[in-house]
Amino acid sequence: MRWLLAAIVACIAGAAVLLALKGSPLVTAAGIVLGGTAFVLVLSTGFYAIGRSEDRERAARQGGPDEPPA
Repeated sequence: MRWLLAAIVACIAGAAVLLALKGSPLVTAAGIVLGGTAFVLVLSTGFYAIGRSEDRERAARQGGPDEPPA
């Protein structure tokens, strides 16, 4: 999970730097792409966290991960 948060921070920082440069259209496009990637990573992280918590809850109700599903 930490690597995912680090990727989000890197994308946001990269997008901010590229958009602040106000260089060529290619630099602006790269900044927009990095910003969009960061947005997708934020949403994915939310769904991943919810899914993991549901899996932990299900495992606790079934008696642990060692038992096969019913």
